[in-house]
Amino acid sequence: MNQPRALFAKTTRPSFSGVLPRERLFDLLDKARQNPVIWITGPPGAGKTTLAASYIDTRKLSSLWYQLDETDVDVASFFFHLEAAAKVRANRKSVRLPQFTLQHLSSLAVFTRRYFQELYQQLGKSFAIVLDGYHEIAPQSPLHEVISSALTEVPPGGSVILISRSDPPASMARLRANRVLEVIGWQDLKLTSDESNAIVAQRGLEFDADRLKELNEKTDGWTAGLILMLEQATATVWAAPADLSTPQLVFDYFAGEIFEKTDAVTREVLLATAFVPQMTAEMAITLSGQPDAGERLDHLYRNNYFVTLKQTIPQSIYEYHPMMREFVMSRANTLLSKERRQALRRAAADLLVSQGLVAEAVGLARASGDLERIGDIIRHHARAMLDSG
Repeated sequence: MNQPRALFAKTTRPSFSGVLPRERLFDLLDKARQNPVIWITGPPGAGKTTLAASYIDTRKLSSLWYQLDETDVDVASFFFHLEAAAKVRANRKSVRLPQFTLQHLSSLAVFTRRYFQELYQQLGKSFAIVLDGYHEIAPQSPLHEVISSALTEVPPGGSVILISRSDPPASMARLRANRVLEVIGWQDLKLTSDESNAIVAQRGLEFDADRLKELNEKTDGWTAGLILMLEQATATVWAAPADLSTPQLVFDYFAGEIFEKTDAVTREVLLATAFVPQMTAEMAITLSGQPDAGERLDHLYRNNYFVTLKQTIPQSIYEYHPMMREFVMSRANTLLSKERRQALRRAAADLLVSQGLVAEAVGLARASGDLERIGDIIRHHARAMLDSG
């Protein structure tokens, strides 16, 4: 079929070469497919799309792939493109699906259920539909209702895999409550040390145990970060030792995927909190001067933008991925004046002391050359630290 190039891109499963088979996650997907809906969520570069595509290839599943993007602005275009995807999959075989018209807007759920019942029937007894890029759908789009209705009609043997940078929306709360939807999240997607080491070996690189440990700690399971660092290491492999410092490629990735896509206030929160290894919402408010800094950190966390959350009592603690923190510190050093950086480090040190993180506070004071502050911290806390061993 002579499909337009844009449509071909939306309906063609990605193909990757040299991908490490992640049997651990394949087994997890096998178990998850006992439920009709699987939600894969993680930050940019976590390997979500690669996992789904390689799983379908490895398990030789009958599949239909659909790439959601900004062109899916209304339900009419979604149904049109989805039918085209079904025709591509059928390879010129007859595909007859209900035709969407404006009159169906008044009974969208009814039309959606009928449409997908027929689509699922044409896909056969065992299939997988992948909807990649769910986070691209605008929050108020009626497409959320359409997809939620479609997911309630998945027959036994079929599965729908949704890939997103964020958690399932409120429209899918009932599916989660009824255990129809299984979530594979960032903690599942993170590379284990064995997987990370296997990727290193796959690229023909030989690092000793200490270098492998350094690499694993720095990337913290982030696939894209590992690959970008290995590209740098490959370029310098003839030097001794290979360079494992964070490459400009990683910084460019963070800049393009996160920093430049956020609003000015969120960027200010990122810059103001760059110097603390971990923070509460109150600390972020104090450092940035933004009363909603906690909500902004929580938004980054919930949308998998390299922010982790540790649930503690009485306050939760936010922490940046090691490479994300290195990036925001680099941006702070570039964009903020020396006076502002010094003031932020001093304020951050005071906050860390108030949280009992004395060693971290000394580290910040040392970085800013504030010897007087180091002396004050030692005088006030050395005895208690010595008494505690």
